[in-house]
Amino acid sequence: MHLEIAGQDRRADIGAELTRRAARHQGPLSRWAAMDSALCLKTAQDRDEYMAHYCRLLRLRNALSTESFPIPGKPGAAGTLLRRVKAFLWKLLRYQHDRMAFQQNTINELVVSAVDFQRDAAQHSHARLERRIRDLESEVARLRGTPPP
Repeated sequence: MHLEIAGQDRRADIGAELTRRAARHQGPLSRWAAMDSALCLKTAQDRDEYMAHYCRLLRLRNALSTESFPIPGKPGAAGTLLRRVKAFLWKLLRYQHDRMAFQQNTINELVVSAVDFQRDAAQHSHARLERRIRDLESEVARLRGTPPP
């Protein structure tokens, strides 16, 4: 493993801790597949493919989550007490977070749907205009008595 932070080799201190944590971990390290990364946008060959990837990524990541998470804390008795207070407050106020997250998720879903509809409408309009140009070029060629382009 190569672990470099700010130009310094950190395999000895941080690397050992990461190796220990990774050994304890069960299952996949990420719930996202490689094609779900924003880096897939670099592989797009044209604007349409880019927008297709972009809209798919928006769909995957448009929701806020209020799932429980490990609350960080400082070591010692004061850190433990503060972590318990934070956990209690989270349980006490979680319904408010859930309500706001639901509202935000609804708005996010509407925005992503609007982007999808706009993209589809633009593609349909573009295809219709290309068909019309092709038909006009064929008609002009027919009137001139030349082969169509």
